[in-house]
Amino acid sequence: MKKARALVVLFTCVAAVFTHAQDHKTTKFDANALFQPGMSEMQRSRETCAKVPGPQFGECFVQQMQAAGASPQAVAFMHVLDNNGFMRDFKDTGRVDIAFVYYPFAANENQHCLLVNGMPSLMDVDDYKLLPKGELAKNPTYSALLRKFPNLAVFPGDRSGTQFITAKKLPDGGQSFVVSYVLVDGCHACARSGLLQLAFNFNRAGKFLGAKVAGVRPIGPQPQQPANSH
Repeated sequence: MKKARALVVLFTCVAAVFTHAQDHKTTKFDANALFQPGMSEMQRSRETCAKVPGPQFGECFVQQMQAAGASPQAVAFMHVLDNNGFMRDFKDTGRVDIAFVYYPFAANENQHCLLVNGMPSLMDVDDYKLLPKGELAKNPTYSALLRKFPNLAVFPGDRSGTQFITAKKLPDGGQSFVVSYVLVDGCHACARSGLLQLAFNFNRAGKFLGAKVAGVRPIGPQPQQPANSH
């Protein structure tokens, strides 16, 4: 029971993103949806939209981004994100692609990584429902860390830039996306105890097959080995 309780996952989850994945099965996302506003545009949108009622905030934000030059494709992608964010970067990786998004008004994690154009058409790699909890619990390195840190939890790694995710072609024509996470001792600001890598696998038709543990390793001071008696 102790192990089961400790496997509490504290992924940042943008529920609206995953919900919308079911509504855009035929939508093709690409670099035409990119939008990279400047600091002045973002500040102006904050000042303007802070004056409108909560339910209308997203619409105000999109209107401000349109005024700042967002293309129709960029605006359409904002609508997919419930008018709360935009696509800041994009990688064409084959049947399934990578969209890097930014949520300027999020309280904690502003940057997210979405796998797009597969089945489902849009997935957040930090959606807690995707974590392979059973496989992770059986991993010997994770189990050793769990014994040492009973409050071990999984959090997204650094999502700035585009280098934290690696796309690989599989021999059968499918794709695998390897993403890094951090293992912390109980809370977001707590000491980091280890690193986790997950592989998100798709078949050649772009259908999501599930996430697998690609690697676990401890970080920080490690127990000293007994001195050699010779």
